[in-house]
Amino acid sequence: MQQNFYNAFCVVKDEQDFVKNVSNGVEKLDCLCEDPFFAVQMMKKYNLNGKIIVPMKFALDNAKLLKLKNSGFKISIFIDLLEDENILNAIAMTQIPTTLLLYENLNRTGEISQKYGGVMPAQVLEKFGFLDTECTIVGAMYADKDDLTILGDYDAKVVLCPRSFASKGGTFANLKLLQKYDLKLFLGTFDFNEIDFQKEKEFLKLTNCALHESKDAISDEFLNKISKGEQK
Repeated sequence: MQQNFYNAFCVVKDEQDFVKNVSNGVEKLDCLCEDPFFAVQMMKKYNLNGKIIVPMKFALDNAKLLKLKNSGFKISIFIDLLEDENILNAIAMTQIPTTLLLYENLNRTGEISQKYGGVMPAQVLEKFGFLDTECTIVGAMYADKDDLTILGDYDAKVVLCPRSFASKGGTFANLKLLQKYDLKLFLGTFDFNEIDFQKEKEFLKLTNCALHESKDAISDEFLNKISKGEQK
């Protein structure tokens, strides 16, 4: 089995989720867990590199946040732009990297824009200062060119979760479009039950070749790079 995959966004609930990643060649894992201290234990047990993505409720608990920062792993706070603005401002002031679902469906993208008076979601991130530190966007299928330009200017990280979002009725990521905006592209599995990066790559290639009506729309070399975190 091919090794050293980087699962750049995975929701984990129990030890079996870590086992599935390891048994499928994942060596680096950025995981979102309701109990980040459990995630730390599992990452150490299975000798995984990566990042602990921390639910928002932990971001406002200074003692727990400090303990997580001293865990030996990088951390990122999982935010929601529909959350109370005072909470978002408090998180921004920590200057800790952030991760969020964004542009993953049209309805939610519209809700965010409406909440902030019609401002584009990327401008909202800019307003809070989240783009000044490492900001990871999970989704990005419905981002327009103006949003992508802003995200590219900040060298934002974008995680594609092809099979997970397709299972939810979402559209497909347009890799050729995303490549134009100097974004760091990675692969994740989100909450999809099966961890199989070979199938994630095959799905991305199939959908992009169909989208652009060309069997050479995207190279295997590029897909290999984003599955290992080597794109940039």
